[in-house]
Amino acid sequence: MRETFRAMLVLVVVLFFAAAELCFGRNTSFSCIEGEREALLKFKLCFHDPSHMLSSWKGNDCCEWRGVGCDKNNEYVVSLQLRGSVSDRLYSYFIGDQQPQLYLIDHVEEVVSSLLKLRYLEHLDLSNNNFSGDLISPSFGLMEQLRYLNLSYAQFRGRIPSELGNLTGLHVLDLSQNYYGRLKVGDDIQWISRLSSLQRLDMSGVNLSQASSNLLQLSLSSCCLRNCHLPSQNHPLNFTWLSNIQHLDLSANFFQGPIPMFFQNMTSLIFLYLSRNQLSENIPDNISQLSKLKSIDLSNNQLSESIPNSIGQLSKLESIDLSNNQLSGSISISIGQLFKLESIDLFNNQLSGSIPDSIGQLSKLEGMYLYGNQLSGSIPASIGQLSKLVGIDLYGNKLSGSIPASIRQLSKLASIDFARNKLNGSIPDSIGQLSKLKNIYLFGNQLSGSIPTSIGQLFKLEGIYLSINQLSGSIPASIGQLPKLEGIFLSYNQLSGSIPASIGQLPKLVIMDLSGNQFGTGFPEWLQLQKIKITVDLSNASISGPLPENISLMMPMLEGLYLANNLMNDLADNNLIGRIPPCFGKFPIMVNATQLIHDMDYAYWDEVTLMEVVKGRYLEYTKQTLRFEISIDLSSNNLTGFIPEELIFLKDLHNLNLSWNHLSGKIPEKIGQMENLESLDFSKNGLSGKIPNSLSNLTKLSHLNLSNNNLSGLIPTGYQLQTLEDPTIYAGNPQLCGAPLLKNCSNDALPPTITNFKDNDEIALERMWFYIVVMLGFAIGFWGVVGTLIFVRSWRYAYFQRLDDVQHWILMVITLKVARFKKMFNGNQDNQ
Repeated sequence: MRETFRAMLVLVVVLFFAAAELCFGRNTSFSCIEGEREALLKFKLCFHDPSHMLSSWKGNDCCEWRGVGCDKNNEYVVSLQLRGSVSDRLYSYFIGDQQPQLYLIDHVEEVVSSLLKLRYLEHLDLSNNNFSGDLISPSFGLMEQLRYLNLSYAQFRGRIPSELGNLTGLHVLDLSQNYYGRLKVGDDIQWISRLSSLQRLDMSGVNLSQASSNLLQLSLSSCCLRNCHLPSQNHPLNFTWLSNIQHLDLSANFFQGPIPMFFQNMTSLIFLYLSRNQLSENIPDNISQLSKLKSIDLSNNQLSESIPNSIGQLSKLESIDLSNNQLSGSISISIGQLFKLESIDLFNNQLSGSIPDSIGQLSKLEGMYLYGNQLSGSIPASIGQLSKLVGIDLYGNKLSGSIPASIRQLSKLASIDFARNKLNGSIPDSIGQLSKLKNIYLFGNQLSGSIPTSIGQLFKLEGIYLSINQLSGSIPASIGQLPKLEGIFLSYNQLSGSIPASIGQLPKLVIMDLSGNQFGTGFPEWLQLQKIKITVDLSNASISGPLPENISLMMPMLEGLYLANNLMNDLADNNLIGRIPPCFGKFPIMVNATQLIHDMDYAYWDEVTLMEVVKGRYLEYTKQTLRFEISIDLSSNNLTGFIPEELIFLKDLHNLNLSWNHLSGKIPEKIGQMENLESLDFSKNGLSGKIPNSLSNLTKLSHLNLSNNNLSGLIPTGYQLQTLEDPTIYAGNPQLCGAPLLKNCSNDALPPTITNFKDNDEIALERMWFYIVVMLGFAIGFWGVVGTLIFVRSWRYAYFQRLDDVQHWILMVITLKVARFKKMFNGNQDNQ
């Protein structure tokens, strides 16, 4: 009996451990199928992986590899999510913004052949990788178990194979944005109709212009055919089959005429995007039938007439964009019924009338953009009720009245733009309560009074744009408390007093425009405290007297200095006296402009228009050309002394005007080193001596004026000077002779031969650098290729595989040629 009990106890223990192994053993030894692991490793060899996306693909358990998903019951691979990384989400139309992680180094057929061994694969995402312009393989159509296929932004090209129509169980198909328009379908797109389970289709960027057949009924919830070259009429897509559609995007096609009537039947629509077409006429009243609509975008079309009142019935609307059309009339008060609205874009139309008070009822509104219209009347005080408003832009309208004091309630406001209107009154002191404000655009109005000191409380402020108003008083010293301020634009007001030294403590200030005011005399010496490069415009600001003695301390930080309506050190038509400081040769933007011009942010120059004397004419520059004109204009002053030799270091200077002064001495001997000089004017001075021979080295020089000085000797010839044949260039210099003047020089005064002004040391140095650059180029090129093959196994494999292919091809061609030659030779012998 005891032995029987002992045997039963042992049996119970054995059964217990067996049951535990069945229950828990699978999880402890969970591993993928060996055949599928080998298929994945073969898939890996088809790609170059510089970002190490597949670095975890090693070991026996492929279900633990990155991007691989397995079924927990049968251990089969059911999902591959290998989406590449993207640096910028706004990349929809810019292939260059992508940063693919996988680069195809084999044929796409090899990729698909390895995937076909994953017999239970349902989810495949290879988007945002680089398939090097290869064709989409028809073999994808053999993966009939797929439910999700995403090949978007993968740089495929050519025709989409109709074999994809075999994927009848597919729920999602995304082929969008491949090689931007180089992916296309043939004349038959009927294969899409066979995808009876399809719910979401995205073929944006695919060329559908050649498709001819219609599609049958599909139960799509989302359809995105953006930029597919769909024609206005007789297009193959009969959209009536989209009765259950919720998301429809047909932007950037060639639709013309009125908004099609079939949209009124799409009562399930939540998102409707028809922007960047050529739709015209009015927005239909029956748009109110789309009662589930949350977002509508009809921007960048040619829609006209007024916005229908019925739009106020779209009670679920969260976003509306009707910008860049030709809409007219007033903004309907019914817009105040859209209580869920978060964003409204009506800019760049022809809307008139006043902004309705009902807009204050949109308690969830975050962005209101109505700029570029003809709106009039006052800004409604009800905007103060928009407690979630982040940005408001009313630029370029005809609004009048004062800025409502209720804006102090907009605690989340980051940007306010009321510029280019007819607003009057003062800037409310309560503006200092908008603690999240980054930019204030109020230029081009009729605002008066002083700048409120409370502006110094806006610690996140980056830009102040108050130019072209009637502001008076002094600049508040509290502006110097704004640590993030980058730009101050207060030009063409009636400001007076001194420029506060606290501005010199702003750590990020890069541009300050105070021109057209009445600050009085004196140059702000606090500029020497600047620790970053800055551009300063003090033109027409009553600045007079000599330049400060310590200006040399400021030069390294001054990128631009305006003192008389000209860019870069324009001191013309002032009352400046004394000598030209040698430190003018230290201006960084003139010594090396290429990098500085690349780094500067020219968003600050929107309102800049300047006059400059260049090549003997008054020229007007705007923001598009201003940055390329690097000039010094010290004309029409009372400057005396010599022209400093240090000016020759300004190698990127384009225009130099020192005319109408009292300068004496010689023209700098090495002036020919200012290689980018296009215009040079030293006229109306007392310069003496000979004209330097190096002047002929200025190959870009197209305007020269040395008239009315005391220059003597023979006029140099050669190179660029031969193209400047106007004798008035040298007029008023009695002791000058030679062409183009009629006065001949004495027989012993032969013109100097203009050859090469470089000495032997310079030539030797150039030759040495030439050999160094050649050797470095060879070394970098050699190791750039050979080193890559040594250290990158996948590249080495692909390279030698390609060499083997070429070798086999050459041997095959030679063999065929030899065999053909032998056959011809034997045939000729038989004939003989």
